[in-house]
Amino acid sequence: MLRHKYGLGKGVFILLLLISLLAGCSASNGNSATSDGKMAIESESAAAGNVSSEMNNSEAAAADSDSAAPVEGSGTTATAGGGFASETAADGNGINQKIIYTATLSMQVDELEAAGTSLRNAIHQSGAYILQFQDTKHEGEIGASYTIKVPASGFMSFIDRIEEIKHNDFERNIGGKDVSEEYVDLESRLKARQLVETRLLSMMDKAVKADDLLKFSQQLSEVQEEIERIKGRIRYLDNNVAFSTVELRMYQTNQTLENKSNEYPKLGGRMSDALVSSTKVVWDAINFLLVVLAGAVPVLVLLAIIGVPVLWFYRKGKRKDNKKANADDKEDDRQEPIL
Repeated sequence: MLRHKYGLGKGVFILLLLISLLAGCSASNGNSATSDGKMAIESESAAAGNVSSEMNNSEAAAADSDSAAPVEGSGTTATAGGGFASETAADGNGINQKIIYTATLSMQVDELEAAGTSLRNAIHQSGAYILQFQDTKHEGEIGASYTIKVPASGFMSFIDRIEEIKHNDFERNIGGKDVSEEYVDLESRLKARQLVETRLLSMMDKAVKADDLLKFSQQLSEVQEEIERIKGRIRYLDNNVAFSTVELRMYQTNQTLENKSNEYPKLGGRMSDALVSSTKVVWDAINFLLVVLAGAVPVLVLLAIIGVPVLWFYRKGKRKDNKKANADDKEDDRQEPIL
């Protein structure tokens, strides 16, 4: 009997112990859930103030990644651009080089018009286009300046076509600028900013407070603006790598522009020339007279300052002499005897 009671009490004790353990576990789960919710809210508020540090971390992570991978919207292509040949556009590791080639050419020709026609044909055949054109005319020389954009794959062949144009003198200066390092840096920065943009969009979706949403929106606007600047710079480099620039100047010297109408002008032309010539002579005479008068003004002023007083004294003395002579004549008439 005692053993039965003892066994029953022991079973009840074990049952109570299990119930207490289950109750403790449930309470612990409830507390952990509450603490997790508080941590989520706190982390969301902290993220709003520390997005700049996260942007820097994203940049570092993107820089460690493979920079040669294609970037969406960057406009990169698998073909190498800007080289004399496809072999020169890649190094031993297979990384595409980005080189911007430019050429400055100067050509003296016998007939500028014929040379310009040949140049336009070469431009059409090479798939190039004229970006800028300017005519020049000096004493004894006429010329034309061109700024031409040429596909990089046909850069040297285009220069060879230009050199085939009939000319007397030809000068060329070819150079290139390697922008591969800048291009890789832009791609890395673009990846980093796109990663930050994704994180900010995710944070905005989870944001509850209006202040946090406003901060995320401002930071997202700045990041997207920088992304567009980077993409614009990449597009600029892509365009200059894909199309080389050629600065060409053609000129003709010792020109003899024969024009029979100018050598033998008609009656109307001769009358017009005579009128212009006579008008020019009259105008030159008037100008000369005005110049002489302007130069004589100081002398005339000096003569007036000196001559006016002298003339006044001279006339005054003459009047006195006349009065004296008249007085003497009257006196002589009075003293003459009457016969």
